[in-house]
This record gives sequence, C-alpha cells and structure tokens, in this order.
Amino acid sequence: MTPKLHLRLVERFRDVFGQKGEVKLYFAPGRLTFIGELIDYSGGDTITAAVDRGTYLVVRKRPDNKINIYGHSFKAKKSFTFNELEKNKEDEWAVYFKGVFSVLLEREYKITGMDIYAYTDLPFNTSLASSSSLCACLTYAIFDINALDKTDIIELAKLSYEGEIKYASHRTSLSDHITIFLGKENSLLLFNMFKMSYEYLDINLGEYCIAVVNSNKKRTSSDSEYNARKRECDNALKKLKEKKSSIKYLSDLKPKDADFIKETLQNKEQRRALYVSSEEDRVNQAVKAIKKGAIKDLASLISKTHEGLSKLYEVSTAEQDILVEEASKMDGVIGARMIGTGFGGGVLIVLKKSEVENVIEALYTNYKEKTRRDADVYIVKSTNGVRILPIE
Repeated sequence: MTPKLHLRLVERFRDVFGQKGEVKLYFAPGRLTFIGELIDYSGGDTITAAVDRGTYLVVRKRPDNKINIYGHSFKAKKSFTFNELEKNKEDEWAVYFKGVFSVLLEREYKITGMDIYAYTDLPFNTSLASSSSLCACLTYAIFDINALDKTDIIELAKLSYEGEIKYASHRTSLSDHITIFLGKENSLLLFNMFKMSYEYLDINLGEYCIAVVNSNKKRTSSDSEYNARKRECDNALKKLKEKKSSIKYLSDLKPKDADFIKETLQNKEQRRALYVSSEEDRVNQAVKAIKKGAIKDLASLISKTHEGLSKLYEVSTAEQDILVEEASKMDGVIGARMIGTGFGGGVLIVLKKSEVENVIEALYTNYKEKTRRDADVYIVKSTNGVRILPIE
C-alpha cells in the first residue's frame, strides 16, 4: 500500500501546479555522523549513516527551460529560467536549486525545466545535512526525469556537492553527499574523502536506539570558524611535516605521537592536531566495536569525541555541552556528543529504547530550566540512499 504521505504530497503538487502531466516522487535521506567528526579534511575517516528523515520532491518535467518550485516549509513559490541562474538577494532557499541546475548546465548535461514541490521532515539547524539532502534529491531527480545515466553514484554525489557549494554561505562536505547517495538500511558507512574509499558496516543496535536533539541554538559564525579550524590544521600539518616528512595527513598521527605534537606545536594548532589524531584512533576503535556488535563500546567512543570537540577542537556551544551533560546523567543513556560543524546545532544520544520517553521528558525539562530553550528530540534509524518512491 502506498504511504499516505506520498499520496498527500502528489495531491499538494497538483493543487499548486495543476492536474496535467506525469509526476514522480523522489526521496533523499539526511546524514548523521556517528564518529569521525570534522577530520575528513585532515585525511581522516568518517562513520556516517543515512537517516530515515529527509527531502521529498514531487517533480514534473517541462518542455521549456523554466523552473517553478514550491517550498512547503516556507509556504512560498520561486521561479527562474536557465538564463537566470545567477545568485541574487531574493533567492533565499532557492540558491540550492540554482546551484545544482547551474553546475549541471556548466557540465553540458542535456536537461529541461521542471515543476517541483519540495517537502522535508528534516529539522533545520540540527546537523542532519538538510541542504545536502535537498541537493542530492534534486540532482537525482534531474538525472532521472531527463533519462540521464545514473549508474555512477559517486559522480552524482560529487555533482550534488558542487551544486550545494556553488552559492551556499555555509560549509559542507563531500562525505555528506556520499552518505546520502550510498546509504543502506541497518548499515553505517565508513568513508575516506581523500582516498574515495568506503565500506559498509552492518549494525544491530539491539535494545538501543539513536536520538538526535535540536539545541535550538542557531549556528553563529560557523563558516568563518570552520575556515579557521581548517587553516589551523593545515598550518599544524606543515610544521609537523618539517620534522617528520613521512606524515601525509594529520590523521596519520597516532595517540602515541602526542608528545611529538606537543613538542612541535603550540596553542590552537597543538589542540587541533591532538583532536584529529585521537579522533582517527576512535574511528578505528569504533569499526572494531561495530563489527563485534559492542554498542556500549561504540557509545563510549562517541562520548569521548564530544570531549575532544569541546575541549580540543573548541566547536561546541554551552547549549550543546549542557545537553550532553544532562543526557549522560540519565538512566538508559550510554553515549552522547555534539554533531555537525559546531557553534550550534544538534546532539546525538545513544539510549535504551525502553527509556526513550523518560529521557525525552527529563531532557526537555532540565534543558529548558538551564537555557530557556526547547530541546526537540527525534528518534532516527539508518535507511537506504536517494531513491524514487511509489505514488500509486
């Protein structure tokens, strides 16, 4: 039986754009990083999952070069043609659509216009890659509706990534798009961006589940701070290579190299290098834990990542620290950390399924008391990557 949401989205498309013509419904999941946060640009590995919330696009092909979009979340319509793909101040959320179409046309793909109804159940500002999900869904839809070859999934992910960063004011990662395209139910993805290598890791959480909490602290200065962290890592690598030329990436360093790092680097550069080396080691330990089904060990590593992100990489906020601290005190919670690029956003919690209601209630109350902000909690699980959904 076709899910009611699918039918309702098609109905809403018809209400906005009319009854004529064949339509298709596409879905792209969000992305959640379990461990390996912010070390991909230092040569590190990441362990991620495509999650069962995401972007839905109802699409109808047009015979011309006009793009009409209705954004459900914004209750607004945007229109432009292939001759109007330059960014302007009125675009707002439409910059992502313009970016993807612009990149594909620059690459000389033969595509036409579209009518698009866009819907998402991904919470914004929660570090679940909502904009990457949108660009991935749109890229796949354009390829499919124009009968282009979709077999090279890695290439589609790269195009989606280029489309997102074309005009976006924030930073994202290719690993987000790879995860969204390659996601697999009941699996995590081990990925290295520099090597372009990946491996599926089967995971069975058993009595546990994953919650994502929105701190409702909007990100501030994350782009400039992201650039600063990357620059500090690059500078650290340069200085370390002067003393040990065999080092190719910061992630090549091991925890046993801590003294070498402390002798060579100072202040921020030292802290960044210590975080990258320890986080890469945690990723390696996490792979072993996942393969053994040792969820408690995985959760413990996740908690240690938060300490590194907060104290060494210095990207956590007071609100995220409070959420992690409060959650970690609660019965049934075995791991918690901030997620995303930092300076606002979400928190990941590993907890017992039997304690979900108690944890949500207590976390909401305690967080509200300490910050006067709401803590919105979402239970998520891994799912398959970008796909076409049934509408009949």
